[in-house]
Amino acid sequence: SWMSYAYNDNTYYFEDITPNEFPNNLDIRHTATFASTYNYRNLKLGLGLNYRTGKPYTKPVEGNNVIDTFFFPSRINYQDPNSSRLPDYLRADASLIYDFSIGGRVKASAGISVLNLLGKRNVLNIYYRLNDQDEIETVESISLGLTPNASFRLSF
Repeated sequence: SWMSYAYNDNTYYFEDITPNEFPNNLDIRHTATFASTYNYRNLKLGLGLNYRTGKPYTKPVEGNNVIDTFFFPSRINYQDPNSSRLPDYLRADASLIYDFSIGGRVKASAGISVLNLLGKRNVLNIYYRLNDQDEIETVESISLGLTPNASFRLSF
C-alpha cells in the first residue's frame, strides 16, 4: 500500500494588470492518492483512489456576459481570471488478475478492472464560446464514467 499527498499554491502575479494576482490555470491545491495491492496465491487484487480539489477557471459576467461592439465581433465578458473552481475530482479504481497454467509450458493470466468504480461525473475542464446567435455556450470536458476492462494474456 502507499499514499501520497501534495499541496500546491501556484499563483500568477502581474504588476501591470488588474487584478495583479490570481491562481495559475493548474493551481490544484490538494491532491491525495491511495493505492493498495493484495496477492493471495495466484490472485492479485488492486484498489486505487484519486482525489483532488478543482482547478480554477473563469466564468462570464452574470447578466452582462457578451460585449457587443459595432466594428469588432462580439466577445465574452469574463469575470476576474480564474476566480471560480471546478468541482472536486474523485475516482476509485479496482482490478483483479488471476494467473494460471495451460498445459505445462504455457502461462496465462486473466484480469478484469473497473475505472471510476463509483461512476462519479468528474468535470475536467469548462470553457465558453459564442454560437452564431452570439449566445454563450458552456462546454464541459467530462472524464470517463464507470469503465470496465478485461484482459487475457498468454506467455509461451
